[in-house]
Amino acid sequence: MTIDAEQLRTWTTALLQTWGYEPEDAEYLSDTLVDANLRGVDSHGVIRLPAYRARIDAGLVDPAARPSVDRNGAVVRIDAGGTAGQLAARAAVDELTQLSGEFGVAAATVRGSTHFGTAGYYARALAGRGKVAVVVSNSEPNVVPFGGKSAFLGTNPLAFAAPTGGEPLSLDMATSTTAMGKVLVARAKGQPVPPDWGVDADGAPTTDAAAVVSLLPAGGPKGYGLAFLIEVLAGVLSGAAVAGDIGNMYTDFSKRQDVGHWLLAMDVAHFLPLPLFRDRIDALIDSAHGAEPAPGFDRVLVPGEPERLTAQAREAAGIDLPAATVESLIELGVAGGVPYPGTEASS
Repeated sequence: MTIDAEQLRTWTTALLQTWGYEPEDAEYLSDTLVDANLRGVDSHGVIRLPAYRARIDAGLVDPAARPSVDRNGAVVRIDAGGTAGQLAARAAVDELTQLSGEFGVAAATVRGSTHFGTAGYYARALAGRGKVAVVVSNSEPNVVPFGGKSAFLGTNPLAFAAPTGGEPLSLDMATSTTAMGKVLVARAKGQPVPPDWGVDADGAPTTDAAAVVSLLPAGGPKGYGLAFLIEVLAGVLSGAAVAGDIGNMYTDFSKRQDVGHWLLAMDVAHFLPLPLFRDRIDALIDSAHGAEPAPGFDRVLVPGEPERLTAQAREAAGIDLPAATVESLIELGVAGGVPYPGTEASS
């Protein structure tokens, strides 16, 4: 079920406004979600809207809330204060843009947050402003530790971005083999998942998306080690909840999630003239593109390039959403008085 990206963005913005978000905030939230869909990261796109609505209904997220900002030199501490994770992260990006320009390097922590979409969205935003950026976040436990049977840490994403002569170079990855949202997408489509994605209630690997209760760390001990590092930066250092104390987005409505984020921005101009940096990184990218591809591959790509190519294709052809996702969006549209595009009520 295909929809034009701009049409989806406009509808999502209108829906979020009916939930109490200011127009500018609704537009930003909408863009973070549709950007994920465009880049092929459907697990972090509009499929999340029903969960967002449920947490608002439970009084755990307040569309009218505003994050509070505490500055100390090149360090920023942000309390999300009940607002959406995307809006708390936006505040961090804005602060780091200014402070890294002044000090060369600046860092921010965010506590009291929620799911904030893709970490790469904010890293790319900073790269677009002449920064080299790193963004990490903890999340509710749904990944087994290396050598363990039950979930201990979250998918704990890591994103990196740097400016180039064109779109930013970017890396955005979960420290698990995949994201739980991708399992949800597979469930919505009624499709199996690869055997290295997750385990069932007994801790055994499974290809049944409906049976997956926990994910596996990427690269075994390496993914687990990175996830642990991120838990320290995003959870321990920020003062946010850690590991099992984080509220589950889908099942725990007894408390706020209290997710933590950590963001680092390095202003390129403090190290090298920005045009020179761009020339050097473009040369590196060209060198990668010139590498001889292995059998079965057409060419060597750089991090973030597959997502960028997917975005170009989906901008042209539209975004294909699973029927189950569309059905949930139609229900949200009916409830909010904003009919989903293409439904009878919208004609």
